[in-house]
Amino acid sequence: MSYNNHYKLQQKDMFLMTVIFRNIFESIARPNNLLFTSFMIYLGLADYEIGYIISFIALTNVLQIFSPILYERFKSPKKVVLLTRSLRLVFFYLLLAVPFLHNYRFVILLLIIATSASFNALMGATFVAWNDCIIPKERKGRYFSNMNVIFNATAILASLFFGKVLDCYKHTTKLFMIIFSLSIIFAVLEILLTCKLEDNTLSTNGRLSLKEFITIPLKDSSYRGFIIFSLLWMFAVSFATPFFKLYAIRYIKLSYGYIAIVGSITSVFKIIMAKPWGAGVDRFGYKNIMKYTGICFAVTHFLWIFISAGGQIIYFIFIFLNGIFVIGFNISKFNINLSLSNNEHRLAYMGVNAAIMAIFSFVSTNISTLIIQYTDMSWSLFGIDIFQLLFIFAGFLYLLALAYILRKDI
Repeated sequence: MSYNNHYKLQQKDMFLMTVIFRNIFESIARPNNLLFTSFMIYLGLADYEIGYIISFIALTNVLQIFSPILYERFKSPKKVVLLTRSLRLVFFYLLLAVPFLHNYRFVILLLIIATSASFNALMGATFVAWNDCIIPKERKGRYFSNMNVIFNATAILASLFFGKVLDCYKHTTKLFMIIFSLSIIFAVLEILLTCKLEDNTLSTNGRLSLKEFITIPLKDSSYRGFIIFSLLWMFAVSFATPFFKLYAIRYIKLSYGYIAIVGSITSVFKIIMAKPWGAGVDRFGYKNIMKYTGICFAVTHFLWIFISAGGQIIYFIFIFLNGIFVIGFNISKFNINLSLSNNEHRLAYMGVNAAIMAIFSFVSTNISTLIIQYTDMSWSLFGIDIFQLLFIFAGFLYLLALAYILRKDI
């Protein structure tokens, strides 16, 4: 093996290690995960307040539109990533003070988390484009499937650990402070490892005005169709997904440990399926894999009809099937995004797509949150409560999005 190839392999592995540490940190810091959901419940937040927090965090992704502008300022993806990730971490740890506040907890937590997430959004597609520089085109399907394996492997350990802790220990301010403080280890490791990555100059066309930045992707008819699909899909995702864990904890009364075990079993099979899905993308094409995995993923949402009849079993089946199919879908969708985006303006393409998805995610979550806020929780339709109806409706929205994109030549 030549020195150059060996060095590229080292860089690839280092990127993956960075992803591991980042994913462990985000398994603690991501607002719709098991741990953070339990933290918000502990703080006394209502269902709709949790929904609003998640929606505003989604809205921060609009800032990805400024990511290429930030890159052009520094001309260094490493500097952009280090700056934005460091600020993300610093603002996140301000939440350690929230349990000690007795007034305006919701507003203060919202401001802290949204500000922290904003810096994450400013990093935008810079890290992805930076990573993409070192991966040969013919290996992208396998490489990003390996990345999914990494995501799910770390998710297994984190989910089992936190599920056990949340079930075995009384939820106190001290408990959450210890957990959040431990996450600093992984945050520091991520930053240190990022410092060791080789900086690359991304392929861009120099400085673009904000108008040019927005209009270039929108004028590309192929990518414009992908943007429409992305916003439809994200609308469906944001309409229901933020409430899955909340519903399981507060209304189905599932234990944290059970939720963690279900998530871990699913993650194991997602790891097993990631490479076959990635190889399938390389062999059969993005569109074919997207079609079958997307339809199956959408249909799983109709299982929520039966959740009250056998909560634990139906929840397990839903999470398991949902996870198996979504990993194949995401690998396909990610590769389609890369293939349709003009290499010279890739940051603009991804930034505009992310910004539009953020707006629709914000609108979607707020619609479902308003429905929850103003609906009596004792209300039901043929024995189906309001949360179940939202989850089922999301399944129809997914099918609508797929019907649109499958008609396109991609």
